Amino acid sequence: MRSLIGILLSIILVGCDCDPICEAHKEAKTFLSKEHSNTKIIEFLSSYIGEAPGAKRYAVFVNWGVSKPEQFVAIMNHPKVTDRIIDIVTYKISDMGQSESYCKVYAKRTETKNEKRIRKSLTWLTNMAYNQAFHRTQSLMRLFR
Repeated sequence: MRSLIGILLSIILVGCDCDPICEAHKEAKTFLSKEHSNTKIIEFLSSYIGEAPGAKRYAVFVNWGVSKPEQFVAIMNHPKVTDRIIDIVTYKISDMGQSESYCKVYAKRTETKNEKRIRKSLTWLTNMAYNQAFHRTQSLMRLFR
């Protein structure tokens, strides 16, 4: 019991100095809590810091966008947003369970190329997740017959 308390205490005191994913999370939250131009946010997201830390940046961005949907849409419609960024963001939306929130945001948005692409990707990912859940349920039902 003492060793467990010691480990927990050391984790709390040390923080995440040795964990690049934790550092990326803190950095992204701090960055997005301040006012930046859409271009700066896009550059921040697309700068390479490693696969997992970069994914954490996108995760923080997706969660941030739920509370700031208009700014999120403006950023995603910016000319500097690449197809790669759109793919990563839409995957992260689905991966983080935010599809419903973003489907509402993009429900009537089909004016720009990026809006159409995001809406199409969200629809596809949502349908794929539904189909996987349906097939898993069917498989489980066969086991119990």
